[in-house]
Amino acid sequence: MEFCVLSKDNILILEDISCSDTPEIITSLFKQGFILAPVLIKANNVEDARRSFINRFSWEELANALKSKTLLRG
Repeated sequence: MEFCVLSKDNILILEDISCSDTPEIITSLFKQGFILAPVLIKANNVEDARRSFINRFSWEELANALKSKTLLRG
């Protein structure tokens, strides 16, 4: 499975991009002020995806990816 990462303040939400309701969930989160991180994480479940994201990427890497409009994969 592949997960996208949404963030607001110190809250991280990971969503499986293959789920049929993911677009509605992401839209709702955007309306609540969440932003989509430029990251896709491959993992077996959301807990593994969260662990992978936290252990793999630094905030500096994410900021640089946003600035350069690139996608990070983990």
